[in-house]
This record gives sequence, structure tokens and C-alpha cells, in this order.
Amino acid sequence: MNLLRPQDRYLAVNGVRLHLLDWGGDGRTPLLLLHGFTGHAHAWDTLAIALQPHFHVYALDQRGHGDSDPADTYNAVAAFDDIFGVVDQLGLSALVLVGLSMGGRNAMYFTSRRPDLVQKLVVVDIGPEISRRATEAPAGPPEPDAWDSVEQAAQHLHRANPYPGIHYYRWVVSHSLRTRPDGALEWKWHPSIKERRSQADVDWWTVVRAITPPTLVLRGAESHVLDRDVAERMAKELPRGRLIEIPRAVHTLHEDNPDAVLAELKEFLAF
Repeated sequence: MNLLRPQDRYLAVNGVRLHLLDWGGDGRTPLLLLHGFTGHAHAWDTLAIALQPHFHVYALDQRGHGDSDPADTYNAVAAFDDIFGVVDQLGLSALVLVGLSMGGRNAMYFTSRRPDLVQKLVVVDIGPEISRRATEAPAGPPEPDAWDSVEQAAQHLHRANPYPGIHYYRWVVSHSLRTRPDGALEWKWHPSIKERRSQADVDWWTVVRAITPPTLVLRGAESHVLDRDVAERMAKELPRGRLIEIPRAVHTLHEDNPDAVLAELKEFLAF
């Protein structure tokens, strides 16, 4: 079945209600999309539409993000339990796992522990080490606590990275905000994701070496998160790794240069 829009599904995993977008496609290879920090499942919509004719596409709101419940802990170990719970309840196996940034690390950790469940892995602009540039304050005016309109939030994101285009930002921001009691708009992610975020005791280079399924690493040519030398080392230490650099892209590669990302996915996933 092909859907014009995804179905909203909710799963109770480890006492947390997780929201999932199900794009349909029974009988096709399952493909699970994991967003980055402060992101949400709808940020994958345009890519999901392109992938849906070939895969049964799912996009997860990870704990504390989008329409999923907040939690006490946010790290890759907690995310493993969530992902496994989702995969188990949906009865998925031999899936394709695609993760951006935080979602990429969560996907790496999951695959290192359960390679039997993952057919192929795509890691988008993240690695075992984070660039020092990622800690630098962004250019432009600081972000306010709330927004007066979708347009104000979209323009703010556009100033920081114009590649996706203002029309894309207007659309994705419309899925990214909720209305506060005072009428102002705020991001959907729960404040606890920043207050309770922790670094689990994980040796990420050991994780990389334990990932046995074929793995595609996508790096933005202008990335401020994944340095080129780290990405190159990562591709070498992955048992079955390959690195591709996406031009005209910073960090959210599927938004910055969707055509190039889709072309690489077509080759890697053979569809």
C-alpha cells in the first residue's frame, strides 16, 4: 500500500510513549529513520516520500522529541532500549537504519549490539569524535525562548543555513512548534532533553569496529560536526564502511542537498 501521508502510531516502550510515523509499504524492506538532537520525525518527510515506493519507511520521534514523551535519561544506551522496543513491537528484521547526528550515534550503538537485526546502516554527519567547531556559538542573533509566528522561526533557521531554502523551512517549522498557553510558539522538544542529556560510558571507536553490516557514512562538505579526518578514519575502521562527502551541505544533509543524498542512497541501498 502506498500512502499519501504517514500514519501516526504510538508505542509504549520502557514506560515511555513513543510517536512513530508509518509511511506504509507492507512486504518491503523496513527502513527506520532517526532524527538529530532537537529534531523530529517529520524532518524526514521529503526523503521518506522518495524512499516509500521502495521500502516500508518508519520515522521515529525519539524520547523527549516531537510527539514522544519526555524521559529521565537521554543517551545512546537509553536510545538502544527504545529502538529495540520499537523494532520488536513492529516485528522488524533485516532493516535499513538511517540516523542523523544524535540519531546516527544511536543507530551506530544499536547496530554494534544487534547487527543481526540490521541489514545496512547509514550514518549521517556524525562520528566517534565531535568537531570543536560544533561548540562555537552560531552566527547571528540569539534564538528567543518563543516565537511570534512560523515565519519568524523559519527566517531564523534560514539565516543560519540558507541551503534548504525558506519555503522548506516554513514547511518543516510548521511541524516543529507547539502553542503555549500564552499563545506564543515554542519548539516541540521537551526542555529535559538539554537538562538531562548525558554521555553514556561508550567508547565510540570500539562501537565503530563492532559494526559488521555494510555502512555508508555521509559527511557534509561544510560540516561543523564531523571533521573530514575523523570521517576518513571512521570509514577505514568500519569493517564494511564507505565514506561519501555531500557537496553544498552543512549538517542536515537530506535537507541541504536532497538530490545528492538520494542518489547516494540509491546506489548503496540498490533501489
